[in-house]
Amino acid sequence: MSVRISGDTLALDRKLVRRINRHADALAQSAPGQALDLQVRIAEEFDQLRGHRVRCELVASLSPRRQIIVREAQKKAEESIDTAFSGLKTKLRRQRVRSLVKVDVEGALRATGT
Repeated sequence: MSVRISGDTLALDRKLVRRINRHADALAQSAPGQALDLQVRIAEEFDQLRGHRVRCELVASLSPRRQIIVREAQKKAEESIDTAFSGLKTKLRRQRVRSLVKVDVEGALRATGT
């Protein structure tokens, strides 16, 4: 798994980089057979309604034609990173279930001889 971290000055913070790498390692251990290229973008933004927030955007490339994108914005950078990675785990789990169901349906059709 390769991890690229980019963004404004928050991307240079060592604590945040360690947190991102720790989440990426846990993600790689939960799906050892799946190759992921992960891009993490961290940026500060200002919203008229909510004030200053930190946006974390995760782009996970599963294959050349499959990508999962998760965007999360919270008041604190740590919360934003944690929430984005939990959303990515959920989306990866759903994607795996869909692919397993698709394989089972195709296998069932072959078994009947139709």
